[in-house]
Amino acid sequence: MVTEDIEILPALRLAMIERVGQDRFELWFGTNNTQLRLSDGCLLIESTSRVNLDFLRKNFHEAIRQALSDVQLPGHQVIYREGSAPAPKAPSPSAAKAEKKMPTAVSSTQPTRAPSSSSTMIQRRRFASLKDFVVSDCNSMAKTAATMVLQQPGQISPLYIHGPSGSGKTHLLEGIYGLAQQKKELGRVVYLSAEQFTTYFLEALQSSGVASFRRKYRDVGVLIIDDVQFFAGKRATKTELLHTLDAITRRGGQVVLAGNQRPTELSALGTELVARFSSGLICKVDPLDETCKTAMIQRLAEKRDVQLTESIAHWLTRQLPGEGRLVSGAINRLWAYCAVKGNTLSIPVLENLLADLIPQRSSMMRLDDVEQAVCRVFGVDTKLLRSQSKSRRASNPRMLAMWLARKHTGAALSDICLHFQRRSHSTVISAEKKVNQWLSDDSIVQIADRSLKAQEAIQLAEAELRSSR
Repeated sequence: MVTEDIEILPALRLAMIERVGQDRFELWFGTNNTQLRLSDGCLLIESTSRVNLDFLRKNFHEAIRQALSDVQLPGHQVIYREGSAPAPKAPSPSAAKAEKKMPTAVSSTQPTRAPSSSSTMIQRRRFASLKDFVVSDCNSMAKTAATMVLQQPGQISPLYIHGPSGSGKTHLLEGIYGLAQQKKELGRVVYLSAEQFTTYFLEALQSSGVASFRRKYRDVGVLIIDDVQFFAGKRATKTELLHTLDAITRRGGQVVLAGNQRPTELSALGTELVARFSSGLICKVDPLDETCKTAMIQRLAEKRDVQLTESIAHWLTRQLPGEGRLVSGAINRLWAYCAVKGNTLSIPVLENLLADLIPQRSSMMRLDDVEQAVCRVFGVDTKLLRSQSKSRRASNPRMLAMWLARKHTGAALSDICLHFQRRSHSTVISAEKKVNQWLSDDSIVQIADRSLKAQEAIQLAEAELRSSR
């Protein structure tokens, strides 16, 4: 049978107890003579006694059908079969003792703690704050919604935030949790992942602690659950979550959820949960844009005391993908390198150090690629590069672009001349000699609005070329 049986059978037994009562269930289904099994769309009721099977079919069949419907298995066929019914394994003393204890969720009243013997040695992770959340076009709506739900709790519930990994969903949820804790009028606040919710629910089923579980999670003022896509395929947990959301919503509580896709794309969760997720406010967060990456790089570098020049910071912003965790990992790697080597960072060092974090692109190189790279890095318009202006603002980036074209494209002098609208290919030769002279003299040159060493200007342009190929 499918892996769902691990959680479905306990849930089914619980539903049957609610239908027929604890005593009757224990009398007829709680003995070793009768076993319940799920197999290929069927519920098998096995007993060593034909008399027992006839009695169960006559007196409990309707209650069994209703219990199957309660756990979202209405289409399962009920089969009564005579056969062996092995005794269930007795739990070990340590397991039985552990089952009596309900796990503790992260809440405003009592956060999860390590055992007392080691609590002084292990520091708990600090939750992110909304004050540290960098706002840009990629996430402004979600940030505004996060603030709104705390100002008017229950008015927009649930708030559902979705986006790719590293886009800031967990940061937003942790920020909401931190602010909600400060508002005593909201009541108890619980923050946990979908995996934790599932684990705690299964342990409650196995230890007959469902009533305590429901009090813990249905009587909260604010419930925050991350990574809801984890609920896919977990039938009993989905049913419990559905009733939990309904209970909180009826009381006017606030629910905040996050997933990696919009609700309508999570078909494996079932239509009812998708409808609940969609009934409030759905906000998307996109991968970090350049504004977010720049601010994050500067903040993390200051925290790690990593000295970044303007050129290095610009290179990191352009090269690193828009995933917050990778940006953080890149800065940590630079910090470790500086601690060991003590060297000044340069673009060649970064290219080698962060090679596995930088997306690989096609090796095709064209004159247009060179031109666009120079224009993007130095903020120059293509019309200026191709103009007849002899000012430094136009001529220096134009000569740099010609030099790069000679190095990277393999294009003929005549092709480069034609592309940049020069009268003679001797202009290209002259530009190549001029840039080589900059390099040999280690000159500081004015490229558009920026003054920097020739070598550094070339490195920036070449890095941009690599990122756009």
